[in-house]
Parts: sequence; C-alpha cells; structure tokens
Amino acid sequence: MGRVTAMALASMGAQVIVVDWEGEEGTRTRDLINAASGRDAAEFRYCDISSLDDVRRLAAEVQTAWPALHVLVNNAGITDPVRRLSVDGWEMHLATCHLGHFLLTQLLLDMLERSAPARIVNISSDAHKAGKGLDFDDINNEKIWGGRRVSNNAAFVAYHRAKLCNVYFTLEMAERLDGTGVSTYAVSPGYFVNTTIYRNISGLFRIGAGVVFGVGTLLGLNTPEKGARTQIYCAADRGLETLSGRYWSGCRDVPLSALARDADARARLWAFSVEATIA
Repeated sequence: MGRVTAMALASMGAQVIVVDWEGEEGTRTRDLINAASGRDAAEFRYCDISSLDDVRRLAAEVQTAWPALHVLVNNAGITDPVRRLSVDGWEMHLATCHLGHFLLTQLLLDMLERSAPARIVNISSDAHKAGKGLDFDDINNEKIWGGRRVSNNAAFVAYHRAKLCNVYFTLEMAERLDGTGVSTYAVSPGYFVNTTIYRNISGLFRIGAGVVFGVGTLLGLNTPEKGARTQIYCAADRGLETLSGRYWSGCRDVPLSALARDADARARLWAFSVEATIA
C-alpha cells in the first residue's frame, strides 16, 4: 500500500520521499515512480522505523534535504507471532506500528507546521476494535505471550493494541494541532488486504490467510490498490482540512469505536509515548 500511495501522489505532481527498511524494495519503488512520472519524482531513504535512532537520523536527513513537507504518511506495520524486541527494548508491534511513527511525527512537526497546510495520515485498522484495548500494566506486550516464543493469538492482540494506538495518536494530535494548519487522519484500509504484512504468521492461521487473501485477490476485493485508496484520499483530496481527527474507511468519515473514544487511555498513551521516545 505504501508503494501504491507513493506512486499515486507522485502522479499528482508531488515530490515523494520513499522510506523502507528493505533497501531493495525501497529503491525498486523509487525507480518505478521515476520511470512512470518521467522525472526525478522520488528519492529513497532507508529507515528501520522500530529503531528510535534510525528515526532520528531519518528526520534529520529530511529536514536537511527538503525545504518543506506537506504530507506525512505513517504506513509501516507488522504482524509477527514471534515475540521480538526492538533495539530499544520495545515489543516490535508497539515499536514499529506506534512508537517509531510517534517519534518521527514529533521530530517533523515544526517542518509540517512551517509548510502548512499540511497533513498527517496514520494507517490504522478496524482491528483496533477487535480486543479489550490497551493494558498499561502490560504496555510492552509481555504477558500476552505468556512465556511462549510463538503465538498467533498474541500477535493479533499486539496488532490490535498497536492499531488502537494509531487512532489515539491521531485524535490527540488533532486537538494539539488545532489552529496550526496541520490536519491528521486515521485510516482503515479494509479487511485482509493482500500485502506482505501477514507473511510471518504460521500454522492453520497461515493456511486460512492464504485462502482468504487468494480468493479476495481473485475477486478484486482486497488488493493493495483498493486498500490504499482511503489513505491517498486523506493525503490529497481537497476540502478535508476541517475534518481533522476523524477515522476514515472507504473514503468516508466513519464513527469512532467505543474504544477509540476513551479519552483517559488516549492521554495515558501520549504521556507514555513521550517518555519512551523523547523524554
């Protein structure tokens, strides 16, 4: 979906910074964009978004190399049944899907405000609704693995929590950015989008996913192109500036879930995220 989004924005005339932790994929995307646009529309920057030092380096490079930033799309995500820790000691779903995006956004915020009107698009998921919410006594997702090294169920809970973090972050940012000219949106790409995010799942989950993804793709229901439509819409469509802090699906502003409306949890997450990445 990131590749589809970058190519779409470049086709609209944007200068695009492609960011990926897989250098070969990132440079291939850059080359595809430049070939399709007939100009140097894209540059590639390596970043492992789960590494806070890598995020700091990326932000410094962007601030040095470009005079303005009008759209930031926070698109990175994982689903991994193996419990892994980032180089900073955070569980990888939390580190990749939330903390890296949180830090990158904070570091680029001055640039976005100077470039206003500007937008921040956070890719969440309806999976944010499919669980009990954040457990601040287990914010690093240790208890849900229960001492096991591999658990598909734990991976889904960690993913659910991370996607809920994306929504909380969006809502909190919208309030803090009121009046700055920077808008922010949380986006659901739809269900079972056929990308590589599920490549690490195992066992019966993998077999089931293969069937769902395969059938969905044959019917054109869950392609990356379809999944990326709403984030492209939120990044580029005119007239959305007054709709900051909303949750979007199918290119429509949809009601917030009960979990997303928990203002106390949102405030606690913000305080934790600042302490984990900046303080």
